[in-house]
Amino acid sequence: MALKLGYNSNGFTSHGLEEGISILADYGYSAVAITPDVGHLDPRYSTPEDVRAIGTFCRDLGMEVVLESGARFALDSRRKHRPNLLEVDEGRDIRLKYLRHLVEWCDLLGAQVLSFWSGVLPQGQTTEGAAGRLAEACENLGNLATRYGAKIALEPEPGHFIDTAESWKQFCGKASSPTALALDIGHCLATGEGEPEKVLTKYATDVISLQLDDMVRGDHCHLAPEEGDLDWPALSATIQALNLNIPACWELSRDSHRFDTLAPEVAAFSKKAGLI
Repeated sequence: MALKLGYNSNGFTSHGLEEGISILADYGYSAVAITPDVGHLDPRYSTPEDVRAIGTFCRDLGMEVVLESGARFALDSRRKHRPNLLEVDEGRDIRLKYLRHLVEWCDLLGAQVLSFWSGVLPQGQTTEGAAGRLAEACENLGNLATRYGAKIALEPEPGHFIDTAESWKQFCGKASSPTALALDIGHCLATGEGEPEKVLTKYATDVISLQLDDMVRGDHCHLAPEEGDLDWPALSATIQALNLNIPACWELSRDSHRFDTLAPEVAAFSKKAGLI
């Protein structure tokens, strides 16, 4: 078995969605993480037929789909990643409704995984209140995902309420509904949690989706391979030893302007490094 190498659509926003996916297929990618956003399957205007057509397009190209929910201003054009699931007001219900909508899209796209994050702790919210809100949302989403044959995966995000794999584990240990782990390997360096290969080894049985990127220690900035501090040979050896068979999508949202050159370079790097 091997990783299913992919690329996040937030890394080719200057290309149309079908155009970008076609380019990825040409370079040997076998997965794509689709982030619905203003330029790609805009959640405000895309019809079920639009979404289903992309799912069929991906299937015909042999591309596995992961559905991501991290568009920065999907719900509020003036506040990044707000409202979130932890809000003290009805904004929480807006985010939950949006995520339920994306769970339904999993069925249309043929995606088996919906990745999401907790969000930052809002002003006026307590730790206990946030944990309770998040647990309710995970149960709600998990039950709906089961109906559609999909799984939900919570991604620890630097600066968010759930910011590390360890905080994910602590949260899931208290929650009644199981929620899988979506692990961004660069985040391990950004938060200082540990070497990515060690974190991945510790939580390998929980991880159902990987995000690939390089990062400088302590700096949450997604970088192309070998532009940060990540030990790629160590990570590659770990991936091979674990015999992972999950989608692993490069998330290079700040590099859309060079997707034309990065896509083939990253594919070649991934193969040479032994990631696939």
